[in-house]
Amino acid sequence: MRLSTQLSTSLAIFLVLVFAGSFIINVKLTREYVNEQLATHAQDTATSLGLSITPYIGEPNGIIVAETMVNAIFDRGFYQYITVTDMEGNLLIERQNPHTQDSVPTWFTNLVEVTPPVQRTELNDGWTLAGELTVQSHPGLANETLYESVKQSAFMFFAAFVVAYIALLFIITTITKPLRIVVHKINDIQNQKFSQINYKPFTQELTFITQAVNKLSSSVEGMFKELTQKAEHFKAQAYEDSLTGVQNRGAFTRHMNALLSSTAHSIEGYLVIVRLAHLNAINTSLGAQEGDSYVTSIANILKQFTHESAETTHLFRLSGADFALVTEAVSKRECADRIGRLSETLALSNPLKDGNRSVWMGVTRFSDEQSFSEIMENADSALMAATKQASGWQFASELSHIHSNTAWRERLNIILEQQNADILIQPIMSSETNTPSYFEAFARFKDKESGSIIPMSQLIPASERLNLIPEVDKLVVTLVLRKLSQTKCDVAINIANASLASADFRSWLVSQLNQNIALCTKLVFEFEDAALIHYKDDAISFCKTLMELGCRVTIEHFGENLASLAGLRALQPHFVKISGKLTKDIQSDKDNQLFVSSLLSIARGLGINVIAELVENEEESVALTQLDVAYQQGFYFAKPTLWQH
Repeated sequence: MRLSTQLSTSLAIFLVLVFAGSFIINVKLTREYVNEQLATHAQDTATSLGLSITPYIGEPNGIIVAETMVNAIFDRGFYQYITVTDMEGNLLIERQNPHTQDSVPTWFTNLVEVTPPVQRTELNDGWTLAGELTVQSHPGLANETLYESVKQSAFMFFAAFVVAYIALLFIITTITKPLRIVVHKINDIQNQKFSQINYKPFTQELTFITQAVNKLSSSVEGMFKELTQKAEHFKAQAYEDSLTGVQNRGAFTRHMNALLSSTAHSIEGYLVIVRLAHLNAINTSLGAQEGDSYVTSIANILKQFTHESAETTHLFRLSGADFALVTEAVSKRECADRIGRLSETLALSNPLKDGNRSVWMGVTRFSDEQSFSEIMENADSALMAATKQASGWQFASELSHIHSNTAWRERLNIILEQQNADILIQPIMSSETNTPSYFEAFARFKDKESGSIIPMSQLIPASERLNLIPEVDKLVVTLVLRKLSQTKCDVAINIANASLASADFRSWLVSQLNQNIALCTKLVFEFEDAALIHYKDDAISFCKTLMELGCRVTIEHFGENLASLAGLRALQPHFVKISGKLTKDIQSDKDNQLFVSSLLSIARGLGINVIAELVENEEESVALTQLDVAYQQGFYFAKPTLWQH
């Protein structure tokens, strides 16, 4: 109920009580006054009439004379009755008027109950008591007078009530007007309208409120503009690889889908997948910095390659070790010549200097008659075949058959059946205690035949094409639960969006947790913030189910997409992870510091703990600590290591 309604209702009740009380008191006083008047009237009549008839009481035929006098008085006045009795109480004379006033309602007379007092006087014969005169005034006239008085009073009180109520409503409306303006202004702020309140209230307290709201509007407007600018910045970066500056996998997917869906003209071209086969070995042997330099150098070579035909050739980085070249309107011969020259150039860029070829390329022709998944399958098949070619590259059209999906399905099925995977863990450190809050689990999958580690950059896309992501996540959950029963640490499991979208996976996971209910308090489940956008209802419902079982929930990549804020507000997870794009070199990036500070304010407002991921050095950690980031994760603290128990 609104404040104005509450005030007006309260005042109306108060006025009703005041006027009702005043009215009742007025009626009571009027009734008492009327009774006094009736008593005086009866007493005066009894005295004067008694003196008049006393000489005739003892005379012969005196009663007739006295009765005549009584009749004369009774007919001129307004009396209920007049009686004369002798000493023995015998009734000598009696006149009565039992009639009531027709103009006065019976309910009124019953309610008011005007009862005129009975007045008596003695009749003396000389010194002897001869009898008694009794007089009672008639209440009819009094009731009529009182009724009219009550009606007038009621009308006056009602009129006064209406006037007073209208006046109070005006006062209340005037007083509460600033509050209505403030509420309207707050709604405007929620709708991203940031005008100022120009109305000046009469009361000092409300003036303070309007000034505070104006300051809030200005502050929120400034923060919103900064967040908007930052959001636009990250939107632009969403399709750009931060290390190399080329377009990323998201941009590649958009580009290919746009090409294949074009109806303006027929589309033909070639897709080249470039894979840095030994990137993991370079990172391990020479360090991550050298690995980044290697990736950057390859990207520069590929950029130079695209500049030769910039209008028809586009470059993308698909993952850590994979690049894609999309070229249109080129013949196979021309494509082969260019790929051959590119392969020779790339062969010279091996930091390991071990004489082995480190770059492979798979080439496939595409047209708008093919699906995106079919094109990628063909390119993947060509890439796998290229590893057996001295040239380092292969056309898919020259293969006797396309076997990528079949081969990958066999490899993945063996992994899933035989559980050929290791679990690595990396701590999430508390900035306050410098101890792990929990550990994030990572899966490392092994090839059965070679025993080598399958890069996630290859396994994840293949699993996505074959719709096996939920099965992969089931394997990880199973292995973690098995190890978790033998350790005291808390461990986080990443759940892919494809698994979250699967009702079968959600049901399976809840069943597994119910069977291992004692382990739930040790488990943290991490979801991408994109899940709160694309699968909002399922994500919120599923996460709340996990939380009810005792598990904790973390949302990753916080800050990359502000559209997830509504989902965060509804879910209120235990943790959010600020995107690694924001933490990189944050000590020297003032814009990122400001944006991260804003994200921290949002998270604190929702009661959510904040984790910074991909913290690589002391400078980044110190800068994040100064921003009051409570938890941090990255190579600066520890690399993922094999989970031993």
